[in-house]
Amino acid sequence: MSEFVPTPNPQQPPDPFLLKGRVALVVGAGDPLGRAAAVALAEAGADVAVASLRAGPQEVMRVNSVANEIWSLGRGNTALTLDATNGNSVDAAIARAASELGGLDILVNAADLPVAAPLDELTPEDWHAILDANLLGPALTARAAARLMKPNGFGRVINLVSVLAARGVANTSAYAAAHAGVLAMTRSLSQEWARSGITVNALQVGVYEGQHGFGDDPETVSRVARMLPAKELVKPGDVGSAVVALAADSGFITGETIAVDGAATARV
Repeated sequence: MSEFVPTPNPQQPPDPFLLKGRVALVVGAGDPLGRAAAVALAEAGADVAVASLRAGPQEVMRVNSVANEIWSLGRGNTALTLDATNGNSVDAAIARAASELGGLDILVNAADLPVAAPLDELTPEDWHAILDANLLGPALTARAAARLMKPNGFGRVINLVSVLAARGVANTSAYAAAHAGVLAMTRSLSQEWARSGITVNALQVGVYEGQHGFGDDPETVSRVARMLPAKELVKPGDVGSAVVALAADSGFITGETIAVDGAATARV
């Protein structure tokens, strides 16, 4: 008996996650998760702008390195520096990215300022810095991106948040509060922009390989991994794949928080 060979459907794209013709901006691309998201989007066919949050030489070098990776994949790219807590800086950077790459369809907020300190040691200035970097920044970039997305009736906003937004851990009060705020903002914006064709979702990421203070110390990695159901840390590439999936979604997954944590938050 001969094997059945289905007739190819010319209306069916060969890759349901193909993002060819889309333009993405990844804020915080110098960090491991931002880099993974940017490269994954480029591999899926998108042109990608990458942004650093600081003008320091190391940060700029890391972001330029990511831009070079995207270039090596044959995708359009540009590297930017912006102050995510300054509306004018954000607006100018996003306008430049859209001008150089021909629009903006996808925004990934991957910026992160991790802080671990007892509440008694946090000054009001510390709180402002933590909330500005981890909550105000994503709000300003989402606002600027949506202004470009709304006229086209299409947009994908993907916020990366820490698992601490949903799980209490000592000495992370301000950091956890900021990320929990991003989750609340994600749900609210999904309602606000639903009729504009813009989806807004969050990826809640567990402890990952290369994470400063956790994933960069072998002893800590081993200790943390033993406590996790998967017995290993999240790989940045796992987050990149999830970003592509949400970016390529048809448009009816919105307002959701998807855990990329090896079932850590599924535990009671």
